Amino acid sequence: MKFVKSIRARLTLWYMIILGCTLVLFSALVYYQMSRSLYKSVDRKILTISEVVASSLAPHSPSVFSDIEKKLAKEVGRQPAAKFIQLMDRSGNIGSKSLNLKNKRLPVSYEALKNAANGIVTYETKEVFGEPLRIITYPVKQKGSEVRSIVQVATSLAEVRDTLRRLIFILASIVPLALIIASIGGIFLANKALKPVNEINRITKEITSKNLGLRVPQPATHDELGQLVETINGMIERLEKSFKQIQQFTADASHELKTPLTILKGEAELALRKERRPEEYRQYLESSLEEVNRLSRLVQDLLILSKADMGRLTLQKEPLNLVALTDACCEQCKFLGEGKNIQLVFNHSQEAGVWVMGDPYRLKQLFYNLIENAIKYSNNGGTVEITTGSNGQYANVSIRDEGLGISKEDIPYIFDRFYRVDKSRSREAGGTGLGLSICKWIAEAHQGKITVESEPGTGSCFTVWIPKHEPDA
Repeated sequence: MKFVKSIRARLTLWYMIILGCTLVLFSALVYYQMSRSLYKSVDRKILTISEVVASSLAPHSPSVFSDIEKKLAKEVGRQPAAKFIQLMDRSGNIGSKSLNLKNKRLPVSYEALKNAANGIVTYETKEVFGEPLRIITYPVKQKGSEVRSIVQVATSLAEVRDTLRRLIFILASIVPLALIIASIGGIFLANKALKPVNEINRITKEITSKNLGLRVPQPATHDELGQLVETINGMIERLEKSFKQIQQFTADASHELKTPLTILKGEAELALRKERRPEEYRQYLESSLEEVNRLSRLVQDLLILSKADMGRLTLQKEPLNLVALTDACCEQCKFLGEGKNIQLVFNHSQEAGVWVMGDPYRLKQLFYNLIENAIKYSNNGGTVEITTGSNGQYANVSIRDEGLGISKEDIPYIFDRFYRVDKSRSREAGGTGLGLSICKWIAEAHQGKITVESEPGTGSCFTVWIPKHEPDA
């Protein structure tokens, strides 16, 4: 039963069924054509003899022909063997017949006699004298259109039927033999064709979460199996990358959660060790609240990214004036730079307005995060410049700072979750390490992107690109 359920068995079975049907159809066609050819050959022969006999009849004695065999031998060149000849008048009365009929006569049906009277040739197959005969009833006409006599010629079909029987036997022997040979060849070809599949199956069974670096060997041919191997290896590569990201994300999230929880626990233990003044308790509570706020923001960011990964975070898009939206974000972020004496400079687009189709809440979140990061990592007394514009089919917003900058080695990873360029200062800045990941998701959800230009010590420039939208007039 296991073999029957296998692909090679089903391929072989279908191959045999299709081949068997083809052979049966071919055999039936051969038999039909052979039978038709043999019967036509017989009909042509008896028609020729009928025409010779009809042309040899005397006009004054149309139904008397005493020496048919000699006349035929003279006209045809030989005496026809196994042919029965019979002459009749229009009423069916026999005038003469070939010697081999002796005291017998060929049967004539009412339909054949009626057709002959109307000048129509009739062919019939009948069992006569214990054997099958092919009989032609041939009308002989006068100079006009009147039928003056009828010629009947018959020949045995025994040889024809014997030939057809032998043909059936040959075909019936060849078809099963061909199917047996084809089944053996089909199994061989199926095994050979599916051998790479067995290798793929064996290797993929060995791949687990612990050895995702294992790959299926690429075959030399670039056929369907080669494409399948490429697809499987690509899938394994994506799984490996996803597993690594999950592992890294889990480790980073655990670390980020562990630090504030440790601080909260330590401060609570210190506060409870002895009686303290109200001012001291207040100091401990403020410190704890700060860690709670950090935890709350971290959990909120994790929830946003989790919903985004599952496709459950939808955007409420509407036509937006990007200049007005960015201006509002700058106004809201001005107080963030007051502590470091950082000035926010907003450069308006030369156009009346740059319109995009977007979610105002998420775009504000994107620009707020980028402006906040620019302020956090800028030097005291610096400047953060925000510029809106357009380039081709895209609107763009650039946030440029004069801060620490980012090295070229770190730029490809800054949008990874929990990745921090300066780990020593990240907690002091109060970030969760997820802000840029959220920014990237928001930009891509708007069919856009974020590009970064940065040099260590000179600052960074983050540019958001979003497809433009022409508002209805």
